[in-house]
Amino acid sequence: MKNIIAVSAQLKHCSIAISYEDRLYETNEDIDAASNLVWLFDNLVKCNSIDLQKIDGIIAAAGPCSFTGTRVSQSFAKGLALALKLPAANVNYFDIIENICAIRNFPNAIIVIRSEKKQAYYRIGEEIGISPPELLATKIDDGAVLMGDAADEIASYVKNKNITMIPVADFRKAKYLLEFAHLITSESLIQPFYISHSK
Repeated sequence: MKNIIAVSAQLKHCSIAISYEDRLYETNEDIDAASNLVWLFDNLVKCNSIDLQKIDGIIAAAGPCSFTGTRVSQSFAKGLALALKLPAANVNYFDIIENICAIRNFPNAIIVIRSEKKQAYYRIGEEIGISPPELLATKIDDGAVLMGDAADEIASYVKNKNITMIPVADFRKAKYLLEFAHLITSESLIQPFYISHSK
């Protein structure tokens, strides 16, 4: 696929990237996603004379993040795919960070993402969850590599262990989704990636 629309949204952040005729067009704004995502997309398309009839597919961020942010991104992508009769897919932020950091080079990698409720989403091997930073720190083994925007915070709770931090702050930019365009097929679906908060 050549011409792809990518969308990532948080409560107060909108990111849209369009790969179109071998060029990248993008916008990243710290504004309310629910009120501004459609306007930003329309502006990006019109200002760059992008012909939506030439778009091959859509890819959206699936989370984990706030419920509202996920729903805005997913609903926009689904609506656009339906209107343009295009296939669509989504990717979660763990996989995006993994791709940015080339995680295959780090067998002890732990991906940690900030949550809005003083907790962190994490992926340790096959285990995925959400935890307060101080409790998550107890799961960190010696020699671990922390990746993500919560790496510094989690590391501050880890005592007497040798760990490496790779802070990744901009993984929510839609341009990173474009590297997963191969996932867009006629059978692919858009589904949110929710992780329940611990009680």
